[in-house]
Amino acid sequence: MLDRLASLFEAKPRTAEDWVVRLGRPDAPRSTLAAFERWLAADPKNLADYQDAKGLLRGTRDLRAELVGELNLIPAAAMVARRPKRTGWTPVALAGGLAAAVLAVAVAPTLFSRFQDPLAGAATYTTAVGEIRDVTLADGSVVTLDTATTLRARVDGKVRRLALDKGAAYFAVAHDRAHPFQVALADRQVIVTGTHFATSLRDGRARVELLEGSVEVTQPRPSTEPVRLVPGDQVTYQAGGAVRREARIDPATAVAWRQRRLVFQDAALSEVLAELDRYTDVRIRLADPVLGRQRVTAMLPLDGRGTVIDRAAKVLPVMLKRTGSGEVVATAR
Repeated sequence: MLDRLASLFEAKPRTAEDWVVRLGRPDAPRSTLAAFERWLAADPKNLADYQDAKGLLRGTRDLRAELVGELNLIPAAAMVARRPKRTGWTPVALAGGLAAAVLAVAVAPTLFSRFQDPLAGAATYTTAVGEIRDVTLADGSVVTLDTATTLRARVDGKVRRLALDKGAAYFAVAHDRAHPFQVALADRQVIVTGTHFATSLRDGRARVELLEGSVEVTQPRPSTEPVRLVPGDQVTYQAGGAVRREARIDPATAVAWRQRRLVFQDAALSEVLAELDRYTDVRIRLADPVLGRQRVTAMLPLDGRGTVIDRAAKVLPVMLKRTGSGEVVATAR
């Protein structure tokens, strides 16, 4: 613990707390920013640690203001008598140093552990293959989990931090400007205060779709501006890669799975079967790859009598036959 406090005064920052203090100085040179970026790149967890430390320091502002006020009440003559030689420390600077000390020591027992894992103690929500589940969080936000999804959430009145580990989720976020809603997705954060959006993470590819309000997708390099989305926007990216803007979404079909149905408009049959495959334990295979080019406009119910394969067979332009090996083969009608 004392090592962390001492590190605040070292020439070279080593921890997230060090960087919060160092970058908070008005005279921080460009070389410091460059060193900070190298520190972030050294470990993917450093960005989350820095964000937690910065949020914690914000909580010391009231204490800092109190200290400034109390120090300014000390008569100037008394200050001179006790300090015959000028040291360069002013009440404001001293208060800032004490606030940094608060960051390093007073709250350390509970918060330094969070630097190791910002989602320590988070609740984990999962869905099985074919299951769609609604979850109401402590702040009133509602999350709908798609099939085969894992989501971790720590929402406790002070923090609204989540991570989508796999699958897809739709978020109806309760408005709270003082406590941004943050969803970790691959190597970035999706940050909002109150809105409706969907995210997915499949095979290393992340996707964000915005239906209402606004969101920001952070960049791995803090010096790079976040990508801002407006309703109808969707972006995709992979860890370490650039954010790519995709074709604008149709809100009526983009998250139709929330109503337990899949909606396709002029989609390739191969894409339709790949999407359907996520909702069943059996593998769906095209008997002839050429069939996959056929265009399909259809609505597939995910709930109802029989299996999802049985329901799909009634509306798709192919026959779906089960084989002895446990897979389903799509053949021409």
